[in-house]
Amino acid sequence: MIFYALNVALILAGCFLFYKILLQKETFFPLNRFVLLGCLFLSFSLPLIPVPQQWSFRKANTEISIFEPKTTTQGSEQTTNSTATPTVQSGVSKESNPKESFFKDVSVLDVVFWVYWLGVAVFGINFLFQLCVLLYKSYSKPFIQDGRFRIVELSGEQAPCSFANNIFINPEKYDWDTYNQIILHEKIHIQQGHSYDIILAELALIFQWFNPFAWFYRKAMEDNLEFLTDNELLSHSDIEPKSYQMSLVKVSAPNFPASLTTNYNQSILKKRLLMMNSKKSNINSTWKYLCIVPLLLVCVSLFNEPVAFGKSANATAKTNNKFIQVANKGTWFATIKNDKINIRFEDEEGNNNYSNSEFLLSEFKNLPTTEKGTFSLTRDAGTIQFTGKFDGNAGMGNYEFKVDDSFFNFLEKEGVTANKEKDGMVFYMVKLDKDFVKMLRNQGYTKFSKNDLIPLCAMKVTGEYIASLKNAGLDNLSLQDIIPLKALNVDAAFIKDIKNSGYKNITASKLITLKAQGIDGEFLRNAKNASDKETASTKTKSPKINTRTDHKTSGEDDDDEELGMAIAKKALNITAEFVKTFTAAGFNFSDGELLAMKSLGVTPEYCKSFEGIGPDKLGAEAFISLKALGFTAADYNEYKKLGFKNLSIENVIGAKATGTTPTFIAEMRKKGYNYTTIDKYVEKKVGFGL
Repeated sequence: MIFYALNVALILAGCFLFYKILLQKETFFPLNRFVLLGCLFLSFSLPLIPVPQQWSFRKANTEISIFEPKTTTQGSEQTTNSTATPTVQSGVSKESNPKESFFKDVSVLDVVFWVYWLGVAVFGINFLFQLCVLLYKSYSKPFIQDGRFRIVELSGEQAPCSFANNIFINPEKYDWDTYNQIILHEKIHIQQGHSYDIILAELALIFQWFNPFAWFYRKAMEDNLEFLTDNELLSHSDIEPKSYQMSLVKVSAPNFPASLTTNYNQSILKKRLLMMNSKKSNINSTWKYLCIVPLLLVCVSLFNEPVAFGKSANATAKTNNKFIQVANKGTWFATIKNDKINIRFEDEEGNNNYSNSEFLLSEFKNLPTTEKGTFSLTRDAGTIQFTGKFDGNAGMGNYEFKVDDSFFNFLEKEGVTANKEKDGMVFYMVKLDKDFVKMLRNQGYTKFSKNDLIPLCAMKVTGEYIASLKNAGLDNLSLQDIIPLKALNVDAAFIKDIKNSGYKNITASKLITLKAQGIDGEFLRNAKNASDKETASTKTKSPKINTRTDHKTSGEDDDDEELGMAIAKKALNITAEFVKTFTAAGFNFSDGELLAMKSLGVTPEYCKSFEGIGPDKLGAEAFISLKALGFTAADYNEYKKLGFKNLSIENVIGAKATGTTPTFIAEMRKKGYNYTTIDKYVEKKVGFGL
């Protein structure tokens, strides 16, 4: 499941970057809506499809052991790798390396698994809560029935919005013209079913909550729906554009409705005004939309399992266990090395379920060596009673775990629900004790569950560690944040390093993402310095209007975008050396453009091959599109030979994308169609459907 979620995240990131670079400024809003919805669906469905081995960049015999224990199954016999471990008795398999304890092998992976599903649960509950609130408002407030539309009357400073067939508005706040424009705007949202787009985006966020690009993607979908509605309203009504734009300024309010609604939002007001006044896109630029096909094919080839590998992975999954709970009764096998004892616990039913755990030799007293005897080890959760004996550094026998009822009574008073039979041995193995629970209380945590306590204790989280994170600036630190932070070894020094790189508004989720990607302060400083000139240029050209009214400042929003870009650059290995290859060739591209170029394999040599071709100088967007379509300088020359004047690269790409080949044009000329521009042949090709 974790691999699947990561694959979805990477494909979704690629689709967002594709939209951001090539399509965001296009005014084909209905087509953009289709592309955004289609890419969202494909991001979740494509990773499930195994691909033929010849299409995949992954090897069919690659083994993935990240979710598997250190053992393998051969027939009915279980074997483990061992280093100079004595055999206790014939017929008994060799002992595992003492250093490879059970909890050391699986704790981090289980933590990731638990944290992921905890996030899914939290965001899922939030989604259901918003849905219930909207339904409650819809049928508890007074409303006016206007055909299929229900105009629900609100009070206070809430901004207008719509959901399903309900329009929420406070009619007392607006004059008649503004009120009428709002109603018309929201009716378009309802007629075109925009609420369902938002619901799909929210559902995607539930399962991709850890992915910053999923949040950007949802925002892009919402923005495009507003652009589409504005365009529809101005095209099919008698509303005067300037009057409508002034109404937008009046209506935008700081009190945002639920995120499931389509609403007037100040944070995109400037974008909407700019888009309404922008030049309409030329039909020739529709070829850009075809570039998504090679991008998705590259993603599938990179991330999807080859057919052969998919079969072997499924077979492996049947013979290996990701997490095996230690039974309360069974057989033990032990080896002593230096000051430690590695004990292997097997269940008494002989189901080959076992676990290795490491103990200090000093924890045991009076180990039986000459004849069979008993010894025990007590912890807060209970006591393990061992029966058997040691022969040199190896021993074997039977064991039984007995729960300490007082410890479970203590946990119950602390609000922790646990099962004595199932959880007692787990608490024992991770050394969960009363002092650990009290430590969490002292750190200000009053509510926690066994799913919090087990990974925190297994990873040896201390009060000093938690305090150091808080002192470093992570004030609202939840236990669910601490688990992945500790698993990734995020400490105060790492946080300080990130903040010193210029990102002050750092959160636990951002730190987790950065650390997981291997991004440190030095990487961010280099990335920030490289993009300062571009950022300064953008700010100079843009009006200095702060239209944000949510809880983030514009600076925080910029930080999020910069961090998202830094993560993407790290994931695609956009290094300083890679950037220099382009600057040395005379090209100066933005970070976003470089990401797209790297993913498609655009090189400086490829860009240089187009120098002197066409009347216009080519930019990154053209190179990305050319590469995505497999277009070369030789292809341009083939069209040029046909005698067209002022033949631009954009014209030729449009012809290439629609299948208007030089051969097709030659055939059309033989039939008497002698056009002076290539666009006419493109229209002919599309019109005939040839």
